[in-house]
Amino acid sequence: MALPAQPGGAKALSFEEQKGRHGNFFAIDRRTWARVCDLGMNPAVAYLVQARGTGADNRTTSWSTNAIEKYTGISRGRAKESVQALVTNGMSRRTRDGSMPRYDLLPFHELPSGNTRPTREPMTDKQRPVYELVKRGDQPTGKDRQFANTLTHNGWLTRDSNGVFHANDDAEPKADWIWLPNELVTGAGDETPPVELVRQTRDVMTLRLLVDFYHGQNLREDGGISRRHTYQEFERHKVGQQGQYIVWGFGADTTVVAWSDLTKCHERARRDLTKEEKEAGKNPGVDFFRRLESLDTLGLIEWVPYLFEGDDADAEPIHPYGIGMSDRLEGRLYQAADSAGAGLVTEGQREWARENGLHLVPVPRHMANVQLIGIARLRYRPKTKTTAAWWGETQSSGEEYIRRYTESTAGKALKAVS
Repeated sequence: MALPAQPGGAKALSFEEQKGRHGNFFAIDRRTWARVCDLGMNPAVAYLVQARGTGADNRTTSWSTNAIEKYTGISRGRAKESVQALVTNGMSRRTRDGSMPRYDLLPFHELPSGNTRPTREPMTDKQRPVYELVKRGDQPTGKDRQFANTLTHNGWLTRDSNGVFHANDDAEPKADWIWLPNELVTGAGDETPPVELVRQTRDVMTLRLLVDFYHGQNLREDGGISRRHTYQEFERHKVGQQGQYIVWGFGADTTVVAWSDLTKCHERARRDLTKEEKEAGKNPGVDFFRRLESLDTLGLIEWVPYLFEGDDADAEPIHPYGIGMSDRLEGRLYQAADSAGAGLVTEGQREWARENGLHLVPVPRHMANVQLIGIARLRYRPKTKTTAAWWGETQSSGEEYIRRYTESTAGKALKAVS
């Protein structure tokens, strides 16, 4: 699928061309994103589309009305209104008019009331390349030195006693990036783009939750979205013991929300619950769970049970335990662990576990606090080196655990979890 042609017939980069230059992902500042969502669904969607079209600086974009109309169901008129709303409210700046407009998606410290440092005169299109040049460690020459002098006067650069220009370290505070996969906006293949699917819910906070989850996901550390935000807890029962190993059974799960910096904006005060909601046993998480269920229903997140060393916040994950995940690695791990556990208990214990819907796993006896925890994982993942490393490690360690579970038999030393 080609990227949309810009107004006036100018051709944008193809997916492969853009991937080769900047990677298959883009970034937005988490704090800016919260401000954008306050403007409503259409401006929030427009912002994501424009951000998808940025280059390496994650701020300069020529994606506008055409791209919004191409990748979403927003009409042309409303697309124009949404782009203008971002400009009017100080989220972006139009740097070139005409049939091929260009926009600058402003960093958080340049937003209205977003700057905790003295206000600086915004850089122009001609000044910014000079600023980037100095940031890379080079020095301006010719007419560029005039721009450098202006940038120094405005506080973007400094100049030492030898006349050497330096980027002002305090000029651009560190961004709080959310790294997003390109497919979030443009889709994969012929499927409807995820942003468009969520737009159709007409709840901007569902869209905010989806995007914020990318900030809360750490695949290498947590296997998905951190338990600091949400997770599923499973009932745990001791089914039997064989030598130095205890066979645990895990049953029904309950989804939990932890009120963190990511989820707090979805909490509803108890006093604001309706009478019907209170009678139905709803709690302040009612909006969060509704939005979470919507993302689950749309197939944008999935729940992957993980075997953890314990249920405390610092406990490390051991391996995925993919109940009902068929031929996937996670599913094969579950099947191997459950079969190994079944082989280490008596027939009566095994029947009792099955009657109560328990899934089995044998664990060394010293790991007395082992727990099964459901981790939410985003379906679309940025194609970064970190993601690739996580995937490789998961495949390697998962296959090793499957081998150990498969080789174990009742009455022999189990080499499963150690």
